[in-house]
Amino acid sequence: MDSKKDELKRRNENPVDDGFQVKRKKGNEPEVDVDDKPLCKYGDKCYQKNLPHLRRFRHPHRENNEDAPKNSDHSTESPSVPDPSHSSVQEKIEDDNKNKTQDSPCNTEKEESITPQLPPKDVKEWIKQKFLTDMPGDFYELWEFCKSASPENPLGTFKGPLGLDLVGPFELLNQSLESLTNTGKVSDFKDWRFYFDPPEFQSVLVDDLSKGFHIGYFRDSPSEMPAIVVSNTETESSVFTILGGNLFSALNQVISSSMKKTDPFKQSQLVKVKKQLEEWANNRGIPIENKEDLLKKRKKNMVAKTFYECGIVVPVNKKTKVGYRKIPETDANIKKICMKIRDSSNIEEQNKNSDALQELVTYVQYANDESDYGMGLELGLDLLAFGGDVFHPTILHLLGVAYELLERQEFAVILKAHLDDRRKLSKNVSP
Repeated sequence: MDSKKDELKRRNENPVDDGFQVKRKKGNEPEVDVDDKPLCKYGDKCYQKNLPHLRRFRHPHRENNEDAPKNSDHSTESPSVPDPSHSSVQEKIEDDNKNKTQDSPCNTEKEESITPQLPPKDVKEWIKQKFLTDMPGDFYELWEFCKSASPENPLGTFKGPLGLDLVGPFELLNQSLESLTNTGKVSDFKDWRFYFDPPEFQSVLVDDLSKGFHIGYFRDSPSEMPAIVVSNTETESSVFTILGGNLFSALNQVISSSMKKTDPFKQSQLVKVKKQLEEWANNRGIPIENKEDLLKKRKKNMVAKTFYECGIVVPVNKKTKVGYRKIPETDANIKKICMKIRDSSNIEEQNKNSDALQELVTYVQYANDESDYGMGLELGLDLLAFGGDVFHPTILHLLGVAYELLERQEFAVILKAHLDDRRKLSKNVSP
């Protein structure tokens, strides 16, 4: 971690422009002896075939196979997972862009040398490659429930009673493995990202987009299972409401709330679905937790609530308290600073109003130097939750550094893709 800290300290010392964008330069990579290269963390489950990845990491199962690709100019790409042992987030994004270029229909020079790459037989591994994270047990259990309740249309199981469709990784499960090749459109982490969604959030249920209500997993680290299930309504605010610790608890909470404000006919439909969900969960040992108990547990673990209000968690040394320090400004004042910047009438006024935010960015740099990585994570997420294109360069810098220091690089890849195509999905708001 010290080497990463030193590297990012050098980045933080680079001057930040009026848009707070820090430019990162990627140095030439030294040649490394095969024996000195680190092992690929995905072992024999790695399906990467692009040269940058193969040259950087060892793959003993391929090295011992005479048929494995060796330093060929032609490569076949399968859906890639960013490797956490890359030296920087920027390198990972550049590698990902190279992979996309290799697979582009416009790349006709190598077209004849490319053969279709089938997905792994393990659907869980396939989902991980597409969404950059593992899915918890309750995700697969809910899919089994939906297949049992609505065999002809499991994705629409909750459409009638709740107006919700299963999306994202559920859409991938709905497709047969035989059809999952990289020649067709397959759902991945870039799909169903609403305007305010942070990289930590992953949509799995959405409404008809009239208001942009959606439910999903919130995880503190891409290497961990989700900590909570939350919901957000895009047209209302960036606040994420905690619903439960798993999808069964979350749906139970949504159904209970819906029953209080619907007609008697709809109530009977909701009661039936609620009972079915509870029986399925009880028979499989899936806890339907008390929401209040979950909130208390979450508050004990989180170091700051952020503008999202569902909290962030970072490693903090209990004795030294190193790991997080508070932003030296109140949430209310940070919002006022952001509002002045966003509402500036011209670039000169915007630059002047940006001084206060630049000061906070400098405090984050000091915090990173002293291993208090949580401050940059908090400020970056606050800016993302506040909204506005003017903050995108600052968000990329703050969160890019924070995610690398916290070894959460997959979130940086998701963030970059999200900001590149950030828009509101709700039908009754302007994109």
